[in-house]
Amino acid sequence: MICCGLSDKGPVRETNEDCLGYEMIGDYMCMAVADGLGGEVCGEIASKLAVDTLISELRQSLPICREEDIGDLLTSIFNKANVKLLLDCAEHRERIGMCTTLTAALVKGQTLTIAHIGDTRCYLCHGKEVRRLTQDHNQAAELVRKGSITGEEAKVHPGRNRLVKVLGENQFLHPDIYSYNMIYGDLVVLCSDGLYAFLNKEDWASALRDRSDLSAVCQRLIDSASSNRSTDNMTVLIGNTSLKA
Repeated sequence: MICCGLSDKGPVRETNEDCLGYEMIGDYMCMAVADGLGGEVCGEIASKLAVDTLISELRQSLPICREEDIGDLLTSIFNKANVKLLLDCAEHRERIGMCTTLTAALVKGQTLTIAHIGDTRCYLCHGKEVRRLTQDHNQAAELVRKGSITGEEAKVHPGRNRLVKVLGENQFLHPDIYSYNMIYGDLVVLCSDGLYAFLNKEDWASALRDRSDLSAVCQRLIDSASSNRSTDNMTVLIGNTSLKA
């Protein structure tokens, strides 16, 4: 499996508060995308701390972890990253309040394990189907789950930008843990809301039509979101199960 990622500050924002990372650790391809909260202090520091801590902790623990314990390991690492953010804020008082989303994907063979907090997303692309695997942790998504509004209404609801779960909270975190089976040729896509919120089905289909060059796929997705007037940082990370490094 090979990965390729691209991050762009977008046409509106002055800084890029997104961060991505990926690394082959033993038999696992480890992927992560984080989005520091826009409007909060030092979002770019928070997202980088989260991704760096995740990868560093996986390097140490993943090779000796049993497959059945991967979910527990990811929960532990998310909480270690959360503590890192809180300690950094305590040391640098000007950073108090910084927080971030974090979505991580681990791929081994045909098994995909995801840990997720916030509204960055993981998609699985199988043939022409683009399937969202994660649930957003924002007020609009909560209302959809309660049946108060529809999915279409959530796209323009003011609560779509109000997160209810993030890293940077002074409490024990319970990330969503998912496990899925894949087949040869599937793509794993992680991305921030500045990308997916400005893409339609036609944009996805056009970008994914030729999958031989992942960097070109990433660029097409970024270009489409930008053309559709994205107002946020745009980040995408893609892993192709049919390609090897």
